[in-house]
This record gives sequence, C-alpha cells and structure tokens, in this order.
Amino acid sequence: MLTPDLLHQVIKGTFKDHLVTWVGEYLVLEHGQKRADEILDDIDRQIAVAPSFPGLRRFPHGRRFKQWTGDDSKALMKVYLPAIQGHIPDEMVQTISSFLDFCYLAQRADITEDTLKSLDNALQRFYLYREVFRESGVRPNGFSLPRQHALSHYRTLIEDFGAPGGLCSSITESRHITTVKKPWRCSNRYEALGQMLLTNQRLDKLAGARVEFVQKGLLDPLRMLPLPVAEAVHQGQVLREVDGEWEIVDNGWTEFVEGNITLARQHDESGLPCL
Repeated sequence: MLTPDLLHQVIKGTFKDHLVTWVGEYLVLEHGQKRADEILDDIDRQIAVAPSFPGLRRFPHGRRFKQWTGDDSKALMKVYLPAIQGHIPDEMVQTISSFLDFCYLAQRADITEDTLKSLDNALQRFYLYREVFRESGVRPNGFSLPRQHALSHYRTLIEDFGAPGGLCSSITESRHITTVKKPWRCSNRYEALGQMLLTNQRLDKLAGARVEFVQKGLLDPLRMLPLPVAEAVHQGQVLREVDGEWEIVDNGWTEFVEGNITLARQHDESGLPCL
C-alpha cells in the first residue's frame, strides 16, 4: 500500500470527483435536468453570498469553474455543506459531513490516539451514510472505488509514516508549478529545457539577492523578516544579522529601493525567450 495522499485520494478524489459529482447526478435523477439546473444555480448563489471572513475564500460564480485545483476543492469544502442543505436528503448531508470530519482530522499536523479514534469513527459514519447514494440510484453498482477504499488504510498508514500532510503530493505538485510550468511559459517552447533551467537559476539568484538586500536595509523587509525585526527597520533602525541574531547598526532612517524584478510570464511575439 502506498503512503496516504490527501490531495488525490481525499480532497480532489473523494470530495470533488465523487461527492460533489454524485450530488449533481442525484438532483438530475430526482428532479430532471431542468429542475436540477435550477437547484444547482441556487446552490451556486448560496456559495457566492458566503460572507467575507479570514480563512474563507469567496466564490463569486459558485462552484462552476472550468478547472479545479486542490486549493479550489479545499476552499469549497468550507462553504459547500450549508449551501446544499435543504436541496438533498439529510442522509446525503450527513455523508458529506462525516467525510469532512474525516478530512479535517487527517489534515492535522499533530495526531494522537484520540485523533485516530475520531478518524475511525468519522470513516465508519461515512461508509454507513453513503449507502443513500446506492439506494437513490446514483451508485447502483456499489462503491468499488480505489480512492475511497484507500481511506480505510489511513489509520495504519498514519501509525507507520506519521501525519499524512508530510507525505501529500501537493508538496511536489506546488514545486512542479514553480520550477516547471512557469519556466515553461517563459520559454519559446523550442528546446525549452535549457531555457527552463536558466530561468530557475536566475530566479534563485534573484531570491538570494533579495535576501541580501533586505539584510543590508535596501529592501523593505516586512514580508521576509520576523515581525519585530521588520517593525524595527520601519522605525528607522538599520539592522544586520550576526550569528542568527539581529542587532542595531544605525538609528538613522533607512532608504529602501522601491523596485522589484519579475520575469515575463510568457515569451514575446518575436519568439525569443523572455529572458
């Protein structure tokens, strides 16, 4: 058995590809396509009017967007349950609620024996309540689904490998975006590997230069330094790092360079690399 993968087994797999899709299929079976579209529109409106709050993402157009990302699915989880309440049977709501309990428990960084017991309990409730999708005709052939079956192994895998968050494929996938996808878009698409490597080298050098400029007081350190250090610099104190500690060098005002360097997102019309 492979290590647990929260992104593809839980977040995008069971939630997005299965549960959200099954809700739509149930509405079509129960009410017909026209009425189902009206209900889905109302669900989208409920999602769109979710109030602004720290940690909540706004979905101005509801859940109907062309390409889902892992972040989209995680953000939708937080507002999806109240949006579907009243449109589907209570057993389906309880199915999704039980799954969300399992999902948030599995995402914890610190997992204790009590957490594992709660994880097992949430999974048992999920397996119990999901039968409503079989009875309603959405899943007449049952639940022979590898990604949902993988959930039953999470307790053992957590005991063997630790918290799933440290093994999630989202870690490598996020690096894939910054080191492969974005440099590819900067290339001219012809023998792009060398251009991509050069882009990554230059980005690393820019990042290193930015750190050095911050340490010398040439760049605004608010987003790169610990908050007390950033506040001290903005109060006019020039700091430098000595053996991991920050000390005041000068009480005069620091002049920041108001500039930044960002590589082009795409190659220009001439077909030459953007570098």
